[in-house]
Parts: sequence; structure tokens; C-alpha cells
Amino acid sequence: MRSIVTDSWVMGSAKDIKRSVAFYAKFGLKPSMQSPYYAEMEIPGGTVLGLHLKGDDKGEKKATSRQSKEGLNLMLRVKDIKKAVTSLKGKKVVCGRIQKAPGGAIFSKVKDPDGNRLTLLEMPE
Repeated sequence: MRSIVTDSWVMGSAKDIKRSVAFYAKFGLKPSMQSPYYAEMEIPGGTVLGLHLKGDDKGEKKATSRQSKEGLNLMLRVKDIKKAVTSLKGKKVVCGRIQKAPGGAIFSKVKDPDGNRLTLLEMPE
């Protein structure tokens, strides 16, 4: 069976992207991509750490206390989110509604049988 996943990374949240990038720089990590709301760093061994902005007082939606306590999230990039969600639902996997993130990424949240968080994500072209 062909995999619907093209790559993966670990996602965390940050109150201040610049401050978080400076913190991870102390470990020798530098962002491979960075914007005001997202940064991504490649960690030796093949892991990628993504950090997204939690939200601030400038009208952006703040993370709820439940969201901020959930910790890290396994991100699974897919080529076609609608096709991936349809395929998984056909295999009895419960997928959340498809949503659009700041920057244009489209995603659907999933939990494994133990409650671990996964996010299927299609990046804009």
C-alpha cells in the first residue's frame, strides 16, 4: 500500500517566535524557515521541530488552556488533504473537520487510540 504521508515533523507552540528561535539557537539549531507566526528547525537525526504562534493580544485567537496543555503534536504532511481524510475515514479513523491555518495551510486533526495528537497537513503551493 502506498503511503499518503510525504514527510513529518513535531509541532509545538510558542508565545514569541523570535524568543523561541533564540532559545533553540543555544542548542545549535537555526531556523530553516521563519515567519512572524511560524518557525521550523531541522534537528540532527532527521527530526524537524515546528513552532507556531499561540496568539497574542492584537486580535489573534489565543490558545485555550486545553490547547496549551496538550504539548507536542506529530505533523504529517500530505499532498491532498481531502483525499487523505476520505481514505482514513474509509478505514474507520476519526478525522477532524478540514480547517485553514494562517498562511494558507489546510489541516485536519486526528488522535491515535491512546489520545496522542496527529495533524494531517497540506501546505499551500
